[in-house]
Amino acid sequence: MDCKLMGIFNLYLIKRSFVFSISILILFGILDSIFSLISELENISERYTFTSILVYVFQSMPHRLIDFVEGACLLGVMIALAISHQEGNLNVLRSAGKSPFKIILISSIGPILLATLLILFDEVIFKKSYINAEINKNVLLEKVISSNENKWINQNDLFLGYQDIIEDNIFNAKLIKLIDDKEINVFESKLAKIDDTKIVFGNDQQVNFVIPIQSRISIKNIQNENISELYYLKKLFIESKLEDDILFKQHIDKALYKVVLIPLSIFALIAYFGSLIFGSLRDLNIGARITIAVFGAFVYKLMQDLSIGIFISFNLSVLIGVMIPSILLALLAINSYRKI
Repeated sequence: MDCKLMGIFNLYLIKRSFVFSISILILFGILDSIFSLISELENISERYTFTSILVYVFQSMPHRLIDFVEGACLLGVMIALAISHQEGNLNVLRSAGKSPFKIILISSIGPILLATLLILFDEVIFKKSYINAEINKNVLLEKVISSNENKWINQNDLFLGYQDIIEDNIFNAKLIKLIDDKEINVFESKLAKIDDTKIVFGNDQQVNFVIPIQSRISIKNIQNENISELYYLKKLFIESKLEDDILFKQHIDKALYKVVLIPLSIFALIAYFGSLIFGSLRDLNIGARITIAVFGAFVYKLMQDLSIGIFISFNLSVLIGVMIPSILLALLAINSYRKI
């Protein structure tokens, strides 16, 4: 087979795996949006209308796609390889001297490109859109939170209570100011703004108050921060020996490495499960291969969450905890290719 024809076959594999991967990712996004819509309908009110819910679901959906990209890419490649195998294209490539690993490597280019583009767009656009959607939702819902559910920060004679902080927005802010231990001033607002070293309440009252970095970013919202912001926070806490700061840094590492290493996870999944196309799965139909791929992606995510949790619990390197499932899959893939 000449180089030109080989190049056409390679491009065909890349294009096919990319198209299937992005199609499945969009399908996952639609299904997730339907479930999210059903869940949000429980909160419908005069202000948080059906239209508002649709806007929220639409704005937040692109960021949530990052949770499904690994499974979508694996499924896309498995379907693309299965169809190519049925068409006889894989046999043609093997007859031309292409090893199974090279075929899988070429097929993985499209999905890894898709994942990289999604991560970039998520950093630039999608996370911001998601945060704005959450802010608008909280404002429209006007949830009343009891004081024992609020978090509190103390600075000298100032006590700030709040439900949550997203970007520069403080929800259900209540600031208590003590004056000479005799007089008490209280500032309250359902939505207050952070203006550098000041807090601006709804009636334009301003109070000098510096919000600690750790208070501005909760562990539950840390996965919505940009990679650059996570790296900045990581450097801030790297020298701290306080137990709370160490735990917070580990969760920063978790959010950072899980996103940065998505392409590696995708390649590890494709490398192992793709090898089965040439081995034990070569006689199975497309439906069976899809089932195995879905189950494999689910188990992989389960293993990764488990290994990260164990490494955080024992104060070990989160990076290694994130990479262990990929390393295991790589070892299994090497063993599979040796048997082909």
